[in-house]
Amino acid sequence: MEFLLGIAAGAVLSLFFSFGPAFFSLIQTSMQYGYRRAMFLPFGIFASDAAVVFLLLTVLKGVDMFSIIHNPYVASIGGAIMIIMGIIVFRKTVKSHEPRNPNSKPRIKFNTGEKEKPHELFVHGFLINFFNPLIWIYWLAIIALISGEMEVKTSDMYLFFTGLLGTTLGLDILKCKLAAKLQKMITAKLLNIFNKITGCIFFIFAGYLIISMLSFQLKDPEARDAQLDKERNQQPVRVIKDIKNGMEKIPHK
Repeated sequence: MEFLLGIAAGAVLSLFFSFGPAFFSLIQTSMQYGYRRAMFLPFGIFASDAAVVFLLLTVLKGVDMFSIIHNPYVASIGGAIMIIMGIIVFRKTVKSHEPRNPNSKPRIKFNTGEKEKPHELFVHGFLINFFNPLIWIYWLAIIALISGEMEVKTSDMYLFFTGLLGTTLGLDILKCKLAAKLQKMITAKLLNIFNKITGCIFFIFAGYLIISMLSFQLKDPEARDAQLDKERNQQPVRVIKDIKNGMEKIPHK
């Protein structure tokens, strides 16, 4: 039951609640490098999600992570990493390479003559996800729901997250595959524009992260508690509840 719930939750959350920096980086990388090389990025994202979930379920189980994550220093580190990633993406440029056959479409070629290596893309995906405090809040809220309100056993909890993370990885690879198909339809100019847009999105997320965490520190205790309650009951958590309720209504033979 928990494994199937994880698969269903992973499908819905991946399709409707994954439009953060990692998503835009996935699309940008797939269009620029193609499917075979870009698919190392979703594996990096998956590894970071798995690491966060594992740490929250084991080493950090008794730690008040909500307070730590809302620390302005933590937010500043996460924001700084996003800004660095944004600068890297913003500065990426490509150019058209005219083919020998005049009837063929110009191919996109890197100005530097060298693509990012697979392990660099893996690390890129891991870092951009792991050091995003909003990702930690996201997983904290889901874990609080599964272990608290739903009272799922520890063994079943691992089944749930195996289904959720595995489904998310599969859909991220599919997104990578679909985005890579756009490579044949876009020009170097359009790709350069998209790189700039993606870089700006990183800057916006970094600014939002830092400002929101700093504003949290300025609030009075009651306002902080209200915000924490809101984060614990964020939309993805409510979606998981609805999925579980729907599955329980299905008659079992």
